[in-house]
Amino acid sequence: MPNRARTKRPIRFRNHGDSPLAPAMPVNRELLLKLAQELQQMTIESMEGLGVSRKEQMVTYRRASKGVGSKDRPSTRLMDRISAIADLLSSWRRDRRYIQPDGSPRVLPIHGKGASLETLAKKFVPEMPVNEVLTAITRHGEATAYQGDKVALVGGSVLVTPKTAEMALALLVNRIGRVSKTLLHNVSLPEGNKGQGRFERHVFGVLSEREFNEYARVMRTQLQDLCDRAESGLELAADKKGRKRKACGIGIFVFRDD
Repeated sequence: MPNRARTKRPIRFRNHGDSPLAPAMPVNRELLLKLAQELQQMTIESMEGLGVSRKEQMVTYRRASKGVGSKDRPSTRLMDRISAIADLLSSWRRDRRYIQPDGSPRVLPIHGKGASLETLAKKFVPEMPVNEVLTAITRHGEATAYQGDKVALVGGSVLVTPKTAEMALALLVNRIGRVSKTLLHNVSLPEGNKGQGRFERHVFGVLSEREFNEYARVMRTQLQDLCDRAESGLELAADKKGRKRKACGIGIFVFRDD
């Protein structure tokens, strides 16, 4: 039996009358539909850039509208392994069994019991052979093979995802989904509840391309430091499990309207 399409109830906006920063109430349907069209056009162009034709997009849109395969989340399957590898690297940097007295990550043997890459792999990605884990963290992370049978973590827990159409689209689904949920949560709160929503800020200005490149270079180190501090306050998925635990965190990106 095919899945029945679910209809999401629209948010009931609770404002104190009209605002000079927004169209007057009640909702201007024509403007709302034009904005929806703009969002869809952006999505169409993004997917075209990843090799999904407009004809193919129409097929996927009809399937999604009918709820076909609505419980299937291929993006989750693709992202889960990357997230697990990132957690492995984070544990290497945070777990006292894997760090030196000065707080830096220990050089680990690839194989063996105790503090080793194999032990970390069995905990975070038990379905992956340790040699594949080694390839993943040295190719896409900041780890490097050392003396043939050891591996060193010379940076953070950052992973650069493989540059394929499937991975790029999975990332897009993941990022848009989280931004969307944050925005919808915040606008569902009654007007005047300052400081009650989830933190959401957008800082922007104008720079030349040369100035922007320098700005992005300078900000990279500061933003990475912020991410490292934010990560230290989060638990790793493999450490504790429970039905009420859900993925959470912060998302940061640098943009330019090209």
